Order: sequence, then C-alpha cells, then structure tokens
Amino acid sequence: MATKISVQPLIGANLDNNNISTLINRNAGIAASARVLDEVFGSDGKIYVYAEANGAIPASTAVCTIAAATGLATATGGAYTSPATALIVGDRAWFSKASV
Repeated sequence: MATKISVQPLIGANLDNNNISTLINRNAGIAASARVLDEVFGSDGKIYVYAEANGAIPASTAVCTIAAATGLATATGGAYTSPATALIVGDRAWFSKASV
C-alpha cells in the first residue's frame, strides 16, 4: 500500500507515521509539526484530524469521536477511524474519515 501523505495545508506530512514520532518528539521536548485539531486532506481522498487519545483506542477502530473543543478522541460513537496502531491515553495520531 502506498504511503498516505497530506496534500494541504501541511504539505508532505506522512499520515501513516502516527503517534510514534510524536511520542519521541514530545519526550525529547521537541514540538511536533502537527497540532491537536489540525485537519488535512490526504492523498487517498480522506480527511485527517490530528487528535489525542482520551483512553485506550484499539488499532483501526472505525467509530471514533473527536471533540471539537478539546481534540480528545474516544473509541465510540463517531465517524473517524483510528490509525492501524493501538493508542493509549495521551497518544496523538491522525484519525481519518471519508471526505464526502
């Protein structure tokens, strides 16, 4: 499968490289390039929102909700899909959904 990348506004952001690089950057005290609630269109035609896990979220969960006020993601009741990596509280990752 081809790597999904952002086509705007974070041109070239690798949407497949989810929480691992963010955790490394956060632990090293280096700011990540994406901020919670950043939203981009991917080369696969989906919308991606960068959010923080509000609890454990299994890999590829297809019913995630992202709170618009806080950027916290939960594993129930929504239209977003979590990345193919399991998340724990505080992990940040790109969540996707269909753009149409």
